[in-house]
Amino acid sequence: MLYLTEILGKQVLHPDGERLGRITEVVVRPTEPLPLVAAYQVKTGDGAVFVPTECLPLRGDAKEFTLTQAVTEFPPYQIRSDDFSLVRDVLDKQIVDIHDFRVVRVNDIRLETLPGGRLALFGVDAGVRGLLRRLGIDGAVESMSRVFGRRAAPPEPSFIAWNDVESLPRHNAGEPLKLKVPYEKLAQLHPADIGAILNQMDPSDRRDVLQQLDAETAAEALAEADDEVQVQALQHLDAETAADILEEMPADDAADVLKDMDAAHREELLDHMEQEEREEVEELLPYGDSTAGGLMTNEYVAVPVNLTAQQTIDRLRELEPEAETIYYIYVVDDIVDDEDHLVGVISLRDLIVAKPNTPISEFMITSVFTAPVDASIGEVAHLFERYKLLALPVVDDENRLQGIITIDDTLEQLLPPDWRKRSYAPRSASAA
Repeated sequence: MLYLTEILGKQVLHPDGERLGRITEVVVRPTEPLPLVAAYQVKTGDGAVFVPTECLPLRGDAKEFTLTQAVTEFPPYQIRSDDFSLVRDVLDKQIVDIHDFRVVRVNDIRLETLPGGRLALFGVDAGVRGLLRRLGIDGAVESMSRVFGRRAAPPEPSFIAWNDVESLPRHNAGEPLKLKVPYEKLAQLHPADIGAILNQMDPSDRRDVLQQLDAETAAEALAEADDEVQVQALQHLDAETAADILEEMPADDAADVLKDMDAAHREELLDHMEQEEREEVEELLPYGDSTAGGLMTNEYVAVPVNLTAQQTIDRLRELEPEAETIYYIYVVDDIVDDEDHLVGVISLRDLIVAKPNTPISEFMITSVFTAPVDASIGEVAHLFERYKLLALPVVDDENRLQGIITIDDTLEQLLPPDWRKRSYAPRSASAA
C-alpha cells in the first residue's frame, strides 16, 4: 500500500547518488481493470522531466528514491492524450461515490503494487485520515492513540475503491477530466440514487451531469431530487435541454417544477416544449399545490362506455400506458355534450377475466369514489385511507374527469419536507 502524499516531495537521485529533483506529479494511464501509474514528474533545477515508472522504483517508507539508470540513458515519458494526473486532476477534487451515493472531496490517493511490480490506482481517501497524512501528522496521531488509549484513536480512513468512483467533469483549471467515459456508472444507478447525488452537487456540476445523461434518465433522476434542486437545475441548463427533460417528466411533476419558477423562466421553457406536452402541463398549472387539482396528473386511461372487454384490451395495447397510470381504467360517456363524464371504473382483474364480447358497462363499478378539483390534501388522504385506493379520479362540478391522483403522490405530499434526507442512510464505506 502506498499513498500519493507519501510520494510527493520525495527526493529523486541519480544512480551515483547525485540529486536530480523532487516528485511533484504522478501520471496515470487509463487501463482495465484499474488505471496504471505510467510516469512521475520530477522537478529539477532546470525545469521538469517525466520519468517512466520502470526507471524509478518506489518504496513507501523510503526518504528518497533512486533512478535505475541515468536520465540521459532513457527517453522521457511522452504524455498521451488520455493520460491524467493525480495532483492536477484528482487530488482535492470532488468525485461521486457511486457505492454510497454521495459527493466527496479527495484528500489522498491510494496506490497498490500489482504482480509484476506495476503500481495501480486503487482508490481514494475522502476522510480526515487523508488530511492528517498530507499534513504529516498521521504518525503523531497514532502515537498519541497508543499513549492515551482508545479514547484518542485516530479516525478510520474513508476509503473508496476506484471502481466505485465517478469523476466530476471539471477541475480547478476549468478543463475536462479524462478519467473515464463521462457518467457511464452514474447513469446505471437507480433514479432515486442519482437524485440523492444531485442534491449534494453544486449548480455547475449538477448542470454537467444532467447534460451528459439522456433526457429520460435525467427526468427520472431530477424528479427524485429536492424541489429547490429541480428548479435550480433546470434554470442552469439551456432552454432546449431543460425543455427536453420536462417533456420526459410526468405532466404533474413538470407542472410542479414550473410553478416554482419565476414567470420569465417558466414561459421560456414552455415555449421550447413540444405542443402536446406543453398543453398537458398548461392544463395543470392553474391549480393550487394544496388542492386535488394540484396533486393530479392528466395522464390516465379512459375508455368509452360502449366498448366490449376485448375492444378495451385492444385500446390498451394501442395506448401503451405507463404503469403508474393504469391502476384502474376509467369509463366515460360523452354522448350528451361531447365531454368525458365519469360513469364507471374497471379493475384490470375484472377486465382480464371478462368474456371478450361482454360490454364493459355490465361489469364496471358505477359507484366511483372521486374528489373535486378543489379538495384539500387532507380530504384526498382521507379518501385513500378509508377506501384503500391506489388512485383517485378528480372531477369538476359536472362530474367530468379532469385527472387522477396516485397514492405515491399523495404520500409524498403528506411526509415532512426533509423526509428524503432523514430516510436516506448510505451504506458504510469499507475501511482501508
